[in-house]
This record gives sequence, C-alpha cells and structure tokens, in this order.
Amino acid sequence: MTDVALCLSKSCTTGWLDWVHGELWLTHTGLIRRRLSWNESASHGFGPTVGTPPPESALSSFDPAALLAEHPTNKVIYFDAVVAARLKQGITTDALRLGMSDGSRHRLLWLRRDPAYEVLSNVLPATLGERLRR
Repeated sequence: MTDVALCLSKSCTTGWLDWVHGELWLTHTGLIRRRLSWNESASHGFGPTVGTPPPESALSSFDPAALLAEHPTNKVIYFDAVVAARLKQGITTDALRLGMSDGSRHRLLWLRRDPAYEVLSNVLPATLGERLRR
C-alpha cells in the first residue's frame, strides 16, 4: 500500500464548527483531509459517503504543499509526528483526535456509516502503538 491512498470517508470535518465535509485519505505515512464543496457536503445526508472496499487513488496524485495552501481546513498529518491519538466511536459520528510533536492538535470527525473507524481501528494500533488510546 505504499503508493496507494484509501478514501475512508467523504464526510470528514475538522470539528463541530466545520460544516463543510472533506475526504479523509489513509496513506502509509499518514492521513490527508481534503475539503469538498458545500453542495457535495449537503448531498451526503447521513451517509455512507464511500463504499466497501474504500476507493483508492495513487499517492502521487496528492501534492501536500498545494493541498495545505488550498484551504485552512485541509490537513496532511504524518504518523511519525503524532505523540498522542484517541480514536472514538459516537452515536452519529466517529472521531480521531491527534496531538502532534510540534504542539498542534487535530480533530477529525466523520459519519459513523463510513468505514473509517473500522479501517483505522485495524491500522492505527500497529502504526501508532502506545501513542493510541481508545
């Protein structure tokens, strides 16, 4: 999976005040959150927004610098910079909270009907080890 990214959700937000959905991509080095439009967000309803198995894209199709410059809610999160993570299931949304080595914090939320929690609960323990809590 080193040259492929998996789209785990198209309903990913960066907090309760962020109403515009984004795509959540899993790569071998981290996570990418790419903001979508308001119309795309409104069309998602209660999900699911991606199927199983999740859609794939070539990792080379992502330019981290350009992505971060496009919008402030876009994120490129590298696993080796994570110092603490918490993965939670909720009633309507699931969440991943991340503390980074530079002191920044990230919150990612997505509709529960998307496969993100299932995939991340299988990948993150091996990737983050003791840095992950549930």
